[in-house]
Amino acid sequence: MGDTTVVCGIKAEIAEPELDRESEGFLVPNLDLPAMCSPKFKPGPPSEEAQVLSERLNQALVASGILPLSSLCIHPGKAAWVLYVDATCINYNGNAFDATLLAMVAALRNTTLPQATYDPETHRTICSRKAPRVPLQLSANFPISATFGIFNSKHLLADPTAFEEPLLDTSISVVLGEAGKIISISQAGSAVVSDEDGGQRDVLEECIESTKQCRELLVPQLG
Repeated sequence: MGDTTVVCGIKAEIAEPELDRESEGFLVPNLDLPAMCSPKFKPGPPSEEAQVLSERLNQALVASGILPLSSLCIHPGKAAWVLYVDATCINYNGNAFDATLLAMVAALRNTTLPQATYDPETHRTICSRKAPRVPLQLSANFPISATFGIFNSKHLLADPTAFEEPLLDTSISVVLGEAGKIISISQAGSAVVSDEDGGQRDVLEECIESTKQCRELLVPQLG
């Protein structure tokens, strides 16, 4: 993640659950790549890269099951929490996906919600100001990702920078959960690298093992 810096905040609102998921709340991750973080990005609506990354982040969080959406339900069919997980990159030097996913997981771990109850007579949800706030019911399956790149079909690079990214033949992102469980693998291009002796090897397994080591280092730092 190098010099890439991402801050993340979570805003909570109350909304009516969807009809086909009346016992579930909502988790809405979003990444903003403003012009101030890098000359690469221009002022205006969200760039295509920001939208693609936001969708990938959503898929990683949902697939990991880090936050059961049923835990956000206040009253089935009537009220549920909506958590807007908003991340902003304030300095971009490549590999925004890994940095943002880590920031989002850290933010979720530090989020508490007021105790809320639904009053069927008034059809209103009441949040207590006196009762202790409640931490999110997170699972231990924190999604941690590591991104790699293959340069010139010979060199495997970990955590590519903004300078290196446009030069890569292949980009591989591995997202792992608890006990090294694979949550997702995103690969653009071939994962084959040429050796000095002229042979070839598939580096996907190397990427997975490196991600396991990365996860072991990062999870304890989340607190």
